[in-house]
Amino acid sequence: MTAITLNCRIAKMLTLFVVIIPRFSLGDANPVHVSNPTDTSVRELVDELDPDDRGDCLSLGALDIVFRTDNYGPPNVGVIPTDPHGRHIGFDPLTKHAWQALPVAQGYIDCDDLDGRGTCRGVVQVCGPLSGTYKLEIIAQQTTAYSVSISGRSKAVLGNDGLQCSHSEADLNDVAIPERSRNIILLNYSRDPQENVGAQLQRTPQAQSLDTRSHRHADVKAAGHSGTGQ
Repeated sequence: MTAITLNCRIAKMLTLFVVIIPRFSLGDANPVHVSNPTDTSVRELVDELDPDDRGDCLSLGALDIVFRTDNYGPPNVGVIPTDPHGRHIGFDPLTKHAWQALPVAQGYIDCDDLDGRGTCRGVVQVCGPLSGTYKLEIIAQQTTAYSVSISGRSKAVLGNDGLQCSHSEADLNDVAIPERSRNIILLNYSRDPQENVGAQLQRTPQAQSLDTRSHRHADVKAAGHSGTGQ
């Protein structure tokens, strides 16, 4: 893989700002176990600190989930990520129920028409995600095909050249889903700079197409700028 340079200090996380729906409400959550980031087997929960504020996105890492469908306007699917402690963020378009139980996270719809087709994308950003398995529920309002892009950034660690972090991605492309049905994606994330983010769609009769990829870059910040910051 080709190495790229990243100034870790420019990584920022806004305070909760939600335009997917007017207001998130807390929902019940059932604890789930985490798995090794290199596979999807269920393992015991990793003991890690939760972020306290947006500054922790530098020191603890970040997770971005972007989803889209091909229709005009907002995506025809809802997305609910559940972290290894069983906490949710997101909105169920079928039950009209919403959650925001993650310490520092945000979700919004981005309708900047980058491709000229009038499509929007949904974005969920998690600051200081825990290592382990996230359950990503995809909920279809109508028959469609969706794509999900997942980007993970590790925690920053002090190396010989300053603070170092890594970045990796996984994509699920053109997955067919019928109206009013649900798919589950198991998403593996680790704060460890040596691990990659990965995603696996749980096999269902509705899942007709799956394309995943994952790559890792070593991201190095110039020496002489240690510590966290915005």
